[in-house]
Amino acid sequence: MANQSTEVLGVFRGRTYYLTIRVSPNFDRIRDFAAVVHFSVAGEPERQIQIARIDTSHGYTHFDRLYRRDQPKERLDVDVWEAVALLHANWRTYAERFDDTHEN
Repeated sequence: MANQSTEVLGVFRGRTYYLTIRVSPNFDRIRDFAAVVHFSVAGEPERQIQIARIDTSHGYTHFDRLYRRDQPKERLDVDVWEAVALLHANWRTYAERFDDTHEN
């Protein structure tokens, strides 16, 4: 069984955003996970910029707010599906904040 799934969230300010879910060991028995909102760099589809991530690295579930310059980690008490729901519901806000803090 696959241990990764990606879906298109939508387009915001000309960029297509995706939600990728990675689990270990598999979707039938999830021990560790990462749920990531990201976009691909124009002209470099293999290069992805992550803007928000909820994962279980570092031994606990936390939210990496990568759209902020200080990129704080916030502890969360959620499972993979609650993490997916949170990111899915708020991805446009994270995309807007990323644009606002990463203007060229």
